[in-house]
Amino acid sequence: MSLYQRVLSEKRALLTVVAVILLVDIGLYAFAVYPWSNKLAGAERRMASASSQLTAVTGAFAAASEANSSKSLASSQLERFYGEVLPHDLAEARGLFSPYLDNLAEETNLVLERRTSVADKERDSSLASLRSTMVLAGEYEDIREFIYLLETAPEFILIESVVLGQGNGSDDELVLTLGVVTYYREGPDEGA
Repeated sequence: MSLYQRVLSEKRALLTVVAVILLVDIGLYAFAVYPWSNKLAGAERRMASASSQLTAVTGAFAAASEANSSKSLASSQLERFYGEVLPHDLAEARGLFSPYLDNLAEETNLVLERRTSVADKERDSSLASLRSTMVLAGEYEDIREFIYLLETAPEFILIESVVLGQGNGSDDELVLTLGVVTYYREGPDEGA
C-alpha cells in the first residue's frame, strides 16, 4: 500500500469533512458571494453614473438660473432705458431735435441753413425713429465742437451720417450735412 492510499484510508473521515466544507464554500461562493459582488459592482457603476448625471444637471440648472437672472437684468435695464433715456413719444423726439439742435448750433457759431425730419416705424419692433438731416455752415473748429457736444450730450441722439464740404462763400466756411436719428417707443395709437 502506498503512502497516498494509506493516508486516504486512515484519514478518510477528516478528508471527507474537508471535502464537504470545500464543496460548501464553492457552492456559497458560486450562489451567494459572486452574484452579490456583481450586484455590488453594478450598483457602484449606477451610482457613479447617477453622480455624473447629477453633476451635469446641477451645472445645467446653475447655467439656466444664471441665464434667467441675466435675462431679467437685461429686461429691467431695457425697460429703464426705454423709460429714462429714450423720448417717450414723437412730440418729445421732435422737441429733442428742434430746440436742442438749434440751440447747440447757435452756441457753436454755426448757421442752420435747412433741416428736414421724417418719422418712421422700425420693422418688427415697438420702436419708431425720427430722422433729421441738417445743413449747417461755419468754421471747421465750430463744426468739430458741435459734433463733440452732440456726441457727449445726455440726450439720445445718434449721428448716422456726416458729409463735410466747402461752402460757396469765404474760404474758411464749410458746409456740414449731418444725419441724426433718435428712437422712441411708439404707442398703439401712434402707428395709425
